[in-house]
Amino acid sequence: MTALLLDGSSLTLDAVAAVARQGRKTELSAKGRQQVADCHALLQKMIADGTPIYGVTTGFGALDGRPVPKESNRAQQHNLLKSHAAGIGAPMADDETRAMMLIRANVLATGLTGVSPAALDALLAMLNGGLVPHVPRRGSVGACGDLAPLAHMVLPMIGFGRAKLPGKDWQAGAVAFAALGIAQPAVDGRDGIALINGTEQTTGIGVLAAYDARRLVRLAEAVSAMSLEVLGGVSDAFDERVALAKPHPGQIATSEALRHYTAGSKAVLPPRPSRLRDGLSLRCIPQVLGATRDAVEHTERTLAIEINATNDNPIFGLADGFVTSNSGNFHGQRAGEVLDMLATSVSSLAIISERRAARLVDEKNSGGLPAFLIHSQARQGENSGFMIAQYTAASLVAELRMRSVPATIQSVPTCANTEDHVPMSPLAAERAAFAVDTAATIVAIEALLAAQAYDLRGLTPAPALRPLYEAIRTHVPAMVEDREMGNDIIAVRAALTEVILPA
Repeated sequence: MTALLLDGSSLTLDAVAAVARQGRKTELSAKGRQQVADCHALLQKMIADGTPIYGVTTGFGALDGRPVPKESNRAQQHNLLKSHAAGIGAPMADDETRAMMLIRANVLATGLTGVSPAALDALLAMLNGGLVPHVPRRGSVGACGDLAPLAHMVLPMIGFGRAKLPGKDWQAGAVAFAALGIAQPAVDGRDGIALINGTEQTTGIGVLAAYDARRLVRLAEAVSAMSLEVLGGVSDAFDERVALAKPHPGQIATSEALRHYTAGSKAVLPPRPSRLRDGLSLRCIPQVLGATRDAVEHTERTLAIEINATNDNPIFGLADGFVTSNSGNFHGQRAGEVLDMLATSVSSLAIISERRAARLVDEKNSGGLPAFLIHSQARQGENSGFMIAQYTAASLVAELRMRSVPATIQSVPTCANTEDHVPMSPLAAERAAFAVDTAATIVAIEALLAAQAYDLRGLTPAPALRPLYEAIRTHVPAMVEDREMGNDIIAVRAALTEVILPA
């Protein structure tokens, strides 16, 4: 795998996932390195000329009226990282932390932040060396950057904090950094503030959630088609003419996907005298999953802008020597709002999936399937079948609803009221990641039930659905007599990750 070249303007969500999860190496492009060197030189000239610069010649936050002499600059930058590393709770997942590191490096590569080449090289060395800093999940409000998590992220660079290397447990940050075999950077000028003053906890978690949501929608379409087939759904709900009559892009795409999956089906048929309409959890799949498709695409577009933007303050301009200490580009509102939207839309995907699961186990609404999908060779009553699998789905839906309040309206002023509006965008990212992960389990439950229904009906899946059914059956055989249900749910969720889905 070739190294990813960072230039501050062309990072993609797919590239973030490759670095965060597959260990793809990363380096500055020639353009990025020149941008960083030129801006750092401009900063050094401004410092030498005595230009007032927030966080360099002044204190931070509400202390911006306190002057800081040149000889205290390095201590100031180090103290910033130590004092701002105030996060608490369990650490971020390794892939989320690596995504955060990569995205911050890309922001610094824009050449508008004044970071030193040495500090940026050290961050990239940490990433490429597999060093994962210990970054507590909780403590950022998403304004003036995700300060606490980003400060924890770079503590090893100055000999503090904790970190781990591949195959090893957490250890002192200084020890882990020394294992990289590079010198510690000075971290002076405005390196400290440049390393932490952005939205990268929000986007690190959020980009991976959006990346996973893209596949989740495609998977939910395939699994919903399985339910349509085993429940004998009516096909005109996703007729192209119906979709074009309400031409949201997602609805059109989901309708097309359903036509693909049910082509050649012996059970998904046009309207017939005995069945003109389906329940809404079947009839409105294009409207609900299509809306989630649109939400995912909008989120991806927004995050692509965010991870290639200068999330910082101050900001410098090479062309004209511009500097502002009054930028609000560190504010996470835009990213937080789309992640709140993504969480809400993915929750709807999960809710309608649970309703189809409930229909599959209900003998009054399943079109002749046995109660709770109990096998004909097993005694009902003695066996409970898939009764409690639906309980699990219902519990997960309830938890999604508990977390349904948007994070980005939860502003609580900070920093002696100088930061009197904050977006709480990391909480929106956490909410989105939770929604995607939870919805994936609910969809897996629906798939488990649909596979059992195929067997009970003696129905061969439509051609495009056979790989999905076979992947499930490779891991989980049909249930004749009751067995531990939780193991089956976990196994089916794993099986679904192996299925190749249309784009």
